[in-house]
Amino acid sequence: MKTRKYIAVIFAVMVMGISGCNDDLFLEEHPDTFYTAEDAFKTVDQVKACVTNMYAHARYWLQNDVFLKGAGTDMFDTPMWRSSGNGMSNFSSWSTDKSEVKNIYEAYYQLVSYANQTLEGTEVKTLNWDSEDDRARVRAQANFFRGFAYLTLGELFGGVPEVTKFYQEPRYDFTRMTREETYRFAIQDLKHAADTLPDYPGEAGDVAKGAAYHYLAEAYLALATELGDDRELLQQSILYATKVTELHALMTERFGSRAKPGSGEAMNGVEAYYPDGDVFFDLFQRGNLDYAEGNTEALWTLQNDVTVWHNFGGSHFLPYAGSFSPVLREMRWKSEYSESNAGYGPWNTNIDESVYPGGNLCAYVGGRGVSFNAPTNYMINDIWAGDFATDIRNSKANIRREFVCIDTKHSKYGQIVTADMLDESNMDHYYPVWTKFAPVDDWGYEDLVYGGNRTNTFRDEYACRLAETYLLRAEAYFRMGDAGSAANDINQLRGRAQCSRMATAGDISFAFILDERARELFMEERRWCTLLRMQGSVMEDQLRAHAYYIADYPTYTGTIEWKLFPIPQKAIDANIDAKLEQNPGWN
Repeated sequence: MKTRKYIAVIFAVMVMGISGCNDDLFLEEHPDTFYTAEDAFKTVDQVKACVTNMYAHARYWLQNDVFLKGAGTDMFDTPMWRSSGNGMSNFSSWSTDKSEVKNIYEAYYQLVSYANQTLEGTEVKTLNWDSEDDRARVRAQANFFRGFAYLTLGELFGGVPEVTKFYQEPRYDFTRMTREETYRFAIQDLKHAADTLPDYPGEAGDVAKGAAYHYLAEAYLALATELGDDRELLQQSILYATKVTELHALMTERFGSRAKPGSGEAMNGVEAYYPDGDVFFDLFQRGNLDYAEGNTEALWTLQNDVTVWHNFGGSHFLPYAGSFSPVLREMRWKSEYSESNAGYGPWNTNIDESVYPGGNLCAYVGGRGVSFNAPTNYMINDIWAGDFATDIRNSKANIRREFVCIDTKHSKYGQIVTADMLDESNMDHYYPVWTKFAPVDDWGYEDLVYGGNRTNTFRDEYACRLAETYLLRAEAYFRMGDAGSAANDINQLRGRAQCSRMATAGDISFAFILDERARELFMEERRWCTLLRMQGSVMEDQLRAHAYYIADYPTYTGTIEWKLFPIPQKAIDANIDAKLEQNPGWN
């Protein structure tokens, strides 16, 4: 039985008014507070409430805010019809006050804040812990989250200020560590975490050694890159990635809730068994994501729950179905296909809801798609071109590219509608449906019983899984000059995906690795972290070749002179007693 105890604790903390972790204590780098740990923490439960806050905070910024997942990169952007060309990859709108960047900077320092509070709470002498092991596990989780936060900040912003405690008086004289120092600080924390965390999660959603080792592999890779592909550090990255593979294994066969008859309960009148699925499809079905549910690939999962959401609200859901699905109900026929007794488009009206429940908001068309974000042509076509097309990650179960007409009054009812039949005026509303975002049928929409409209889903989400570990190790091997081993790691994923074309040593490049990350990890990896971490011309090359408003809808024609996100101007201006240097390209 899946344990979700910590989710409920969030709401207990809210109701009880526990003061041990206050969001207002640390919204920037200069915590403006006059508290002591002894005053703030009177019970062990108050310290553990800070642990709960770390998980809840990380969940929001890793799943509900999608900026780091790649908004404005080669992966997705706000579509033309919503932004009139002023989407994220129109970099003329970026400045040191860019809100999305500022929000990430503050969010990850807030995570540092929660971690520091937790660590201070564990040092209060008057608290009665069940055991020293109990206290050590709490400290390990705090070290994990602080290390993860500094790794992320280092990848995005370079060197950032070191904050390891709360100050009883305000400080306005912070200075920046170097990027190397920031990575080393993250490594130190992640090592402390890895030393104590259990091999596997004690409860669903908990971090364990696999996640700590994974981010150590990433941190050593980042540090090695910063120091000119230092071989000793690359070997450390490979070592920690290998430790993950020794604890976890890729899922290679169908499994879980939809894999075979009788494997799961029906939902909304739809049987759980989905015969046309495959192992990649199964990785994203509710009830399948946690290690405790038999998924040996899962390293750290973010917990969602429809009952908790219904009873308490909050962010216990994935917004992807609405945010990422196309708006097929607004597509119109070209004049030569328009028929007077039918609707204006193939997915708009006259829909038999016994076949397509929900009508023009049915699961078949991606639910209630509003397309706040749309995939780039790179994601839709480029990475699947030629002999890369044969790949179960590109199967009909995972990416729905063809749609039949569902207007019962049109002569083409039940026939595939091709793009050349549609009015070209709003083609930016039209693109494939990824079923990892929008469920293939109503079995995936748990909130319909509460009046939901196929906008949100409530399965858990991956923060990291073993597939990405293999890709980190592949990059480390490549940077060491061992393209053969890099290809072998990539082929672990391509073999699982039943690809007709396997990677060879001659294929390996940074672009090839990024392509494979895109096929495997779309909307899972922190794509901005990846691109900025890789350094050199990698990010600029990828953006110029594939970003939505540079390659697909050419709007931005300017230069990309920056290699890191800007330090938010708000943080610089507030630090009145010392100078926080701005990153090059933003002055």
